[in-house]
Amino acid sequence: MPMKISWNWTVIIKVTKCCLFSSSKRGPAASQARLAVQIGTREERPSATAYSLGGDTSDTDILLEKKGNINALQRYRYQDYFDNLSKVYLDTAPNLLNTEEKLREVVQEEIANREKGCPSTGGSNRLEILNARYWSLSQEWWRWRSALHPGTQLWGFELWRSHPRWYMHRDLVNDCVGRQGCCARGCGCCVNRKIDDSRILGVGHCTLECACCERARGFEIPGEEKQRLKELYKISLEKGEDFRSRAIVRVSIWGITGSSWRDPFDMIEDAPPSYAEVSKIKGILKRP
Repeated sequence: MPMKISWNWTVIIKVTKCCLFSSSKRGPAASQARLAVQIGTREERPSATAYSLGGDTSDTDILLEKKGNINALQRYRYQDYFDNLSKVYLDTAPNLLNTEEKLREVVQEEIANREKGCPSTGGSNRLEILNARYWSLSQEWWRWRSALHPGTQLWGFELWRSHPRWYMHRDLVNDCVGRQGCCARGCGCCVNRKIDDSRILGVGHCTLECACCERARGFEIPGEEKQRLKELYKISLEKGEDFRSRAIVRVSIWGITGSSWRDPFDMIEDAPPSYAEVSKIKGILKRP
């Protein structure tokens, strides 16, 4: 007849502590302690929350998800991550966003080169170099994406990025306007940029490699100045010391903004802003 085993968790914990803090005694006592942990006596199981792991869903998360309040759900996830997890785990979100900016630069430079008639076959031309760089950056992207905490941070990211045009959130559109990107002209490049499915990681707003922006400026940014501006963007995101950088990370990962309780998905622009809206935004930006 098989032996019925019951567990007494109080006894097991005490024996385990004895084993752990008596590392100098490696003889039979240690073996007996390990055996006690394996066999023990079982009177009751510990609660699920007492032994939760990274990635376990909380009751609050489940409740908010059932209610369908996406803004409250994402705010809860954001607050939970920064209150409880960011102090323990390295926040890799800025690294992820910096890599996405580099991917956009590659994609937009590829588009610019094709518009200029750069050949795509034969020799080691620029398009071949960019193709290899995109592949390398996609590996880097996955490195940072897989490093997001497998809990409220990752859930928030996956929910927000489930929308193919997440980058057309009102705040990200306004940021493009402020940087004098295509959203400042209403040409529609950001929302209608022709990107192959193999370049899906390169979606988003204008970078310093955007050909449309270069035509609008009327000049090409010198190499040294371009590198300085790219480095400035990278450092500001990594440090996160200014409001803009923190806001960009928040809206890019969770889709939420401190100025609205609207559903984040309702804040995605289906089209570039009208010229009247652009003028209004520019007027706000010029205020002292």
